[in-house]
Amino acid sequence: MTAVVHGVDMAAIGRMVRQRHEQTAAQLRGLREQSAAVIASPERGSGDAADAGTLALESAEQSLVTAALQEQLERLQVALVRLENGTLGICERCQEQVPLPRLEVMPWAAHCVPCQSVLDRR
Repeated sequence: MTAVVHGVDMAAIGRMVRQRHEQTAAQLRGLREQSAAVIASPERGSGDAADAGTLALESAEQSLVTAALQEQLERLQVALVRLENGTLGICERCQEQVPLPRLEVMPWAAHCVPCQSVLDRR
């Protein structure tokens, strides 16, 4: 039997969180492998100043993307823990259901929109 909390199929939410976690982890692994390959590339040191500038810019962009993916992965891991604890989808502040559309966009959301708005103003 599937657990339904306030009309939300938590098994479906759980599948979505696990899928997003796997996808994000795979993206992060791929990006790290690509970065390692660029660093190990014999052509890395060759070229002119423009090539070096382009490489530095690409490296900085890749670092930003890696950091964003790492942060998303960590948030998804917290969501998985909350799923296992039975607290995923329940606002930590007011104990009301986090709306399904919010969970679909941000499955790690720990607060409903009104409570998050209050917290953001602090």
